Amino acid sequence: MNALLPAFQAVPGFAVTALCGRNSAIIRAAAAPAGIGKTHPTWEALADDPTIEVVALALPPLLQSQAVVRLAAAGKHLFCEKPLAADLAGARAMFDGVTARQRVAVVNFGFRMIEAFRDFHSITRSGILGAPQSGMVEWLLATRRDPSMSWNWKSDARQGGGTLSMMTSHVFDYLGWCFGEIIDARLQATSLVPARPDGFSGQLKPVAADDSDNLLLTIAPNLPVSVTVSTALSVSQGHRVRVWFEKGLLELANSPSDDFHDGFKLTFHPAKHSDPALPEQVRQLAVCSQMAPFFPGRIRVTRRVVEQFALALAGQEHRAPTLADGLRVQSWIELARQSQR
Repeated sequence: MNALLPAFQAVPGFAVTALCGRNSAIIRAAAAPAGIGKTHPTWEALADDPTIEVVALALPPLLQSQAVVRLAAAGKHLFCEKPLAADLAGARAMFDGVTARQRVAVVNFGFRMIEAFRDFHSITRSGILGAPQSGMVEWLLATRRDPSMSWNWKSDARQGGGTLSMMTSHVFDYLGWCFGEIIDARLQATSLVPARPDGFSGQLKPVAADDSDNLLLTIAPNLPVSVTVSTALSVSQGHRVRVWFEKGLLELANSPSDDFHDGFKLTFHPAKHSDPALPEQVRQLAVCSQMAPFFPGRIRVTRRVVEQFALALAGQEHRAPTLADGLRVQSWIELARQSQR
């Protein structure tokens, strides 16, 4: 809600008329200063409200897959979070339900809207650097290192929790967006924090989800990419993406931050014998990085996905990630999970 509400209120064409949540006191406290007069206690009640045309979801993946099918059947257009569901079957049910009702639905894979990532995509797809040779991704955080954090759905892979679903899904999306199909995934997943206190009893409860992932991916036809994502390390090191091409190294990196959409810089390191004009050609393609940001990171990129959602609703060309993109990412999550079985 901290990002979705201001993002939707900032985009012309949307009027936020209702908030929904189990804790009625919190929802009413958020609705009043935002000028929102209506609240609902459940998403089922929201589905039954004929005045609502569009629903933005902020649910655990297991519940999101159930809600989307019902909401689409009620005629709602949908702004979904990632990943789509807790498993591939749930994601397919979402895709089929929305498609059958001919509703518009997008997925909030926000990294596609970050300036440096958009430039990375443009340069990669242009072909001016030649064929990609190897890739490395490191996203190293300490956000869930504290063992006193309460056990909740994020500690349960069956509900869609864990780093593979919540964080590595972003990596799968932007790698697929830039380079194509992931055809092999080998996963080593661990839990550095093995137990957390139950929010009601205070008793320690085993964590049933990963907080640290190491993967070796193959992107068709033969691009190897190593990926390390953790949310429970002792020291945060930010987010770094490096891909070596025939003509040089293209790198994205930011510093550790509580807002993991902020601060990315794009750097090009030409190969020793590359064309001297190549750095200038790369710079000319890096047009988005020259744009001035207009919101704090998470709200900024969410607003941009919402803007693309508005175009999709109007039947216009858009760049918003679709349910087909979300289903593809879910299939890669499953591919990674199967490698551990």
